Amino acid sequence: MNNLRVINIFCFLFPFCGTVLNLQALSALYISETISQLLAYGFIALLLAGIVLNRKVMGETSKTAKLWFVFYAFYYCFATLASAIHDNPAQILASIIPLIYVLGFYVYLSVPQNRKLFEKVALVTLLISALLSIYLAKINWSLDYKGVHIYTVDRAGGVYGDANSAALVCILAFLFVYKGFKPIKPIFKLVKLVLLALIVYSLVLTFSTTGFFVFTISIMLLNHKIFSPKRILLVIVLIPLFYLALINLNDLVSGFDLTTPQRDKISNIVNMLTFNTKEVDNSGRDALLDNLLKYVYESPIIGNGIDFTVSIKGHNTVVGVMADAGIFTLLVFLFMLSKYYRNALKSSDDVCFFVLSILIALCVFMLSLQSVINQGYLMAIFIYIAYLIDFDNKRYSLNEIKQ
Repeated sequence: MNNLRVINIFCFLFPFCGTVLNLQALSALYISETISQLLAYGFIALLLAGIVLNRKVMGETSKTAKLWFVFYAFYYCFATLASAIHDNPAQILASIIPLIYVLGFYVYLSVPQNRKLFEKVALVTLLISALLSIYLAKINWSLDYKGVHIYTVDRAGGVYGDANSAALVCILAFLFVYKGFKPIKPIFKLVKLVLLALIVYSLVLTFSTTGFFVFTISIMLLNHKIFSPKRILLVIVLIPLFYLALINLNDLVSGFDLTTPQRDKISNIVNMLTFNTKEVDNSGRDALLDNLLKYVYESPIIGNGIDFTVSIKGHNTVVGVMADAGIFTLLVFLFMLSKYYRNALKSSDDVCFFVLSILIALCVFMLSLQSVINQGYLMAIFIYIAYLIDFDNKRYSLNEIKQ
């Protein structure tokens, strides 16, 4: 292993793993706030050092990934102006952290060998995070309660202290293990099944309605090949039975030792399936969205300022982009996402359905989480799938020309 590759592991992969495992928050809890801040600045310093060291060895870059720089140009142009006009404090240093991750992995993943190593590291780290969620839930640990809680923790929040964030990581872990771990020997095939089952169990412990919905879509996309005409007919026949079981979910789990909030989440799923929308509990997100839309209507062109949505806890990435930087930035953001989908659909089946599963998971969670484009590891995954689809399309086109 050459010196540059060793340096890259520390400069890029270590910060990625650190954000997946939320080392900054854990260090603040168990060591000190000072160490936590040093860790955060250290990750940024490592990424910047990696960018400088790799600028001369960059490979061919991704056009889809490059669209992030167009988005950030619009975002900072309008949001900075909005911050000045509305006299809203601009947390510029905190807001550029995702941009540095984008730039860092845009450089790092331009080398094909780095993309292969990144996929393996992402698989292992996401898996560890998902398995940690199980352990932490079993010992009644919660980041919100600063450690082991005296009462039962109702929903697994993993190392993030948030059930939906933990659910998103579980889904990503499942997708990476499903695609990236391809054992040949029977014993390792069994290991893979056990790991996938544990990830699903971790997802169940989050009691995330959004997570269950996204996971179902992901499973169908990953297994699209099994849907032959006969099997589709069988599924159509079985759907009423499956639906009947789901709307009677409360009775089916009546024997389990569940807490009141856990049973409320199950009732929420039943209410959604039976279209009892008046009883559906969205954890107060409708009120948060109404509050966010109020600011959108007040300043639809230039927005309200850098990271304004984070400061008011908007919990909606898509609307949050417009609230921060106006309608034009939102249109650029939506155009960028559409290019992801369009290029994914042009890819080979293996890449297409894997990337679509990740994209759908990220985009659906954008409607309930503000942190989808604010987390460094998620931005690294966005850049990774951009490279994956662009260079798979290139190989696919070359094969068609040869044929």
